[in-house]
Amino acid sequence: MKSDIQGVLLRSLETITDGGYSVGVGFQGVEPHFVKSTYSEAWVERYISQRFIQIDPTIQFGLSKTGHFTWAELEAQFPDSKTFFTEARKYGLVKGNTLSIRVEGQVSILSGSGPAWQDQELKIASATLHALAVLAANPNSQNTVLLPDRVKDVLYLMADGVKDKAIADILGIKVETVRARRRSAFQATETVTIAQLMSKVIKNGLI
Repeated sequence: MKSDIQGVLLRSLETITDGGYSVGVGFQGVEPHFVKSTYSEAWVERYISQRFIQIDPTIQFGLSKTGHFTWAELEAQFPDSKTFFTEARKYGLVKGNTLSIRVEGQVSILSGSGPAWQDQELKIASATLHALAVLAANPNSQNTVLLPDRVKDVLYLMADGVKDKAIADILGIKVETVRARRRSAFQATETVTIAQLMSKVIKNGLI
């Protein structure tokens, strides 16, 4: 039931973005409780490999303030973010919007590419983000996540601090296969960073 509602809410975000979006709900530090991204796989991999979450101005803004800003406004407000936005443009993320709210003491942030939101788009964004935040705040609404054994094998070794090349050697597979299985885990757990992935699989007893 929760997943059905969540799906409807997330689909509404597709109507106000033209090149993908990222939504993080219930932030604890820089790690959200729930995250969903529809940006290109190439950009997500670049974002993760460069640890952009540590310098992402949409996150910096969202964790410190509430409200709506365009990416152009954030770039001006956070001059050190020039490199981040330059990289994003290479992947087609030229302009966009960020909305930050606080529900029950927790921050939730939505960013989406496209023209500056007008009143109607902002109403949709705000209503959707609030609804997602309320869903995530319900401790009895956890989704069941099933991970294949081959994916768990990779996660077990990652939890022990083993690097990709060593994991590949131990399991007798290619490094690319290790990364593909990790991507499957990201998708299944709706996480975007390794720290968040490991935290979720361990906390929820998935490995």
